[in-house]
Amino acid sequence: MGWTSFTYNTARHLDWTAEQALDFCQKEFNRNGYHILRFWLEKATHLTERNVIYLVMKDPDGDHFILTILVDIMEGNIFYKEMDNSIGPIADSCPVAFLSLLPEPTSVYDAEWRKRVIKNGVIYHHQIAETVS
Repeated sequence: MGWTSFTYNTARHLDWTAEQALDFCQKEFNRNGYHILRFWLEKATHLTERNVIYLVMKDPDGDHFILTILVDIMEGNIFYKEMDNSIGPIADSCPVAFLSLLPEPTSVYDAEWRKRVIKNGVIYHHQIAETVS
């Protein structure tokens, strides 16, 4: 999948909050039978970095997968690209606990990505007062 963009004046790149990121995700990905089960934002700390969101998603058939979304906010626009765990996203700071919600890996890329996630050892904690369950 390529990059998607639209006008976005809610926040600037480095000022984006977890609440704003979750609101964005609920509007873009929590629809058409897909449901967000867990949310994690890896905030950019410099303009040359991307914000990265990790979502545990449930599809219309009830299967779980992780959706990784790379996000840039520039000049009143938001640019994002989403990838699921089956293609082994380059971003690998997903909370390790999210892996326990998934079925077995379906590809070599997925298995290798999970190894990198485990090696990074990111511990999940709620980033906002009211989170998805």
